[in-house]
Amino acid sequence: MNSSLFPPLPAYEGLHPLVVHFPIAIMLVVPLFIVLAAVWKGQSKGMLISALILSVLGTGFAFLSVSTGEAAEKFAKAVPGAKPTLERHEGLAELARNLSIVLMLVLAAVTAAYVVMADRTSRRVRLIGGCVLFAMSLVPAIVLANAAHEGGKLVHVHGVHAPIVSGGAASVNKAIEQGASPEREDD
Repeated sequence: MNSSLFPPLPAYEGLHPLVVHFPIAIMLVVPLFIVLAAVWKGQSKGMLISALILSVLGTGFAFLSVSTGEAAEKFAKAVPGAKPTLERHEGLAELARNLSIVLMLVLAAVTAAYVVMADRTSRRVRLIGGCVLFAMSLVPAIVLANAAHEGGKLVHVHGVHAPIVSGGAASVNKAIEQGASPEREDD
């Protein structure tokens, strides 16, 4: 197989731009499934289970995004004037991750309770519960959207880029020591 058909896999420090979009997209869809669970009686269980699965996936990707962001942090710190934006981005990202954990745990408890008691749940309880869950699911989504906005400012205002280099972390560290901010090194 010709390896030139595939782009080089970046070092861990360069993975942040590749993984960060997953939790954003996933956590913005969770509230939709919660609303569907509240209003679509025949599919309430399935919609709640789907919301829970998405919440688990989104939370997992939030952990990965925070981790890769911390690995790429040195690139932002090297850019003059980016530190306040970086600190807001980092703080919001960690808060969004933590709120996602809380939402995931609450969704797990509610889903388990609903699966056990679905036949005894009135429409009113389902709608009120759905509204409460919907409001709860908006909190991490809004915080995550704000973290993404700050990340976008790092890239589009301050010019911060995580490098995509072949050769792994050693090449990245060498490039930083030389004062470069490479996006790709050709072999």
